[in-house]
Amino acid sequence: MAKMYFQEDSDLSHLQGLTICIVGYGNQGRSQALNLADSGQQVIVGSRRDESYQAARRDGFQVLPVAEAVQQSDIIFLLVPDEVMPRVFEREVAPNLEAGNMVVFASGYNIAFDLIEVSPDVDVVLVAPRMIGAGVRDTYLSGEGFPSLVAVHQAATATAWERMLALCEGIGSIQMGVIESSFLEEATVDLFAEQVGYLYAVRRYCEALVEAGCSPEAAMLEFYASGEGIATAKAYRDIGLWDQITLHSRTSQYGQEVTARLSPEEEEAEKQRLKAIIDHIQDGSFAREWAAEQQAGFPEFDRVRSLNMDHEMRSAERRLYRILGRTKNSTSEE
Repeated sequence: MAKMYFQEDSDLSHLQGLTICIVGYGNQGRSQALNLADSGQQVIVGSRRDESYQAARRDGFQVLPVAEAVQQSDIIFLLVPDEVMPRVFEREVAPNLEAGNMVVFASGYNIAFDLIEVSPDVDVVLVAPRMIGAGVRDTYLSGEGFPSLVAVHQAATATAWERMLALCEGIGSIQMGVIESSFLEEATVDLFAEQVGYLYAVRRYCEALVEAGCSPEAAMLEFYASGEGIATAKAYRDIGLWDQITLHSRTSQYGQEVTARLSPEEEEAEKQRLKAIIDHIQDGSFAREWAAEQQAGFPEFDRVRSLNMDHEMRSAERRLYRILGRTKNSTSEE
């Protein structure tokens, strides 16, 4: 079982006298900066002059160019998107780091796949919230907190672990508990959840029902458009994946547990499919593929996105959502 750490394991005094820099004032960056400031920490923001710069100024933070903010800081949170992070790090962060600094990542991606290399005299840690940015702020304010995956990848100082846990307390995660992990594990579970094929599976379910004579509207309402799944997802979170089954009718329980169960042969085939996805992630193939796609100007991404946006199920979805009042009428949409 993975080791977990809680409030009694952290001490904010390990951050005393240190300046924390947030690079990337988006959903996660803003929430974590505000939480750290409310926890009594000295926080500055590194940003170019865009909307995020103005947002940070409105929130009361000192905002500096990234390179200058890094120079003035002891701890640097890198909260820019994974695909631009190596460039930002190489040009504006790495040249301005000093021995004993700490670099904090919220995603394992760039370290796990050797896209960023940090000087050996700098601490490298992972604090990866399992919560969207807005939730990071909301659960801090409510006192509930949120879980995170954490790791010390490179301990250049004797207090890397203690400072990392103090940061978890500062952003509001230690209250619920943080789980010891690694950069590769975080990247694996994160990418796997994205690549397992849920969106295509739901579309296939709806297509199968339509081919069987059901209306697209009935199919989409059943699987996602009604919002019923939100309540089910909350039950997964609060009770557990299998324990929540008792909230359903006996007919539903039988269908989900017995009828839906794969045969041993089907189960093995599905496990092999999932294993192939994980292997593609962990051996670096996906990272190389994604890097090549970016360098080429996103041709495959744009091609597949166009196919998905033009799919007949999306057209039916847009019609249903206009009827439900969720999207405005538009002559540009089918």
